[in-house]
Amino acid sequence: MKPYAGKQMWIWYLDQILKGDTTAICARAKQLGLSGLIVKAWDGGDYWLQFNKIIAAAHKAGLLVAAWGYSYGKEIPGEIRAMERALSAGADWFVIDAEVEYEAAGGRQRAGQLLDAVSVSKVSDATFGYSSFGIPELHPGFPWDVFSHRCHVAMPQIYWGEFGMAPDMALQESINQFSKFGLPAAPVGQAYGSVAPAEITAFGKAAWKIGCPGQSFWSWQHATAAMLTAIKNI
Repeated sequence: MKPYAGKQMWIWYLDQILKGDTTAICARAKQLGLSGLIVKAWDGGDYWLQFNKIIAAAHKAGLLVAAWGYSYGKEIPGEIRAMERALSAGADWFVIDAEVEYEAAGGRQRAGQLLDAVSVSKVSDATFGYSSFGIPELHPGFPWDVFSHRCHVAMPQIYWGEFGMAPDMALQESINQFSKFGLPAAPVGQAYGSVAPAEITAFGKAAWKIGCPGQSFWSWQHATAAMLTAIKNI
């Protein structure tokens, strides 16, 4: 099974979820039917030690753990060192969160440099996803082809409430646009703000119906109890 398969939740700040109790977090994750967690491990060149805190409990509970980090494209050696630290801590796979910085001048070159550095690092054999904007046509300056060529899965951020769209329509539009990039798409749904729990469940069921290999939700610390129940019901 691919590490991005199944339902997963993104964790930004570990200590804002169940008071940072990793055993409780992992037990709740199993109750929600999650296959894994996507936990922040770096920001630019800065490594986040919170990642190390959850690995043992997650693996004991049978959960996979992705290390994700926000990439600015300006501290590539530091980012690689952070990825390697996460691998040493027990990361099962990696997600690069690449957004507006890569739309700026030189973004395409920086994307290539980052992924070239990954290919010769200690994490070269790991599974990599990249997560970015949900509607590529609205971001023509982003180097979609570079990330898609080098990564194993795209994870579009389909925040339908922010788009002002119905969840199933936002999902279908995003997946249609990502289909041209030639790699699997495991969508990231919205579990924050004012979206209704029923919309979350509809999004998740629609993702399975159209054959998405996996799906995840941003983010646990922002999700209400009703939102988490909706994710459980997918």
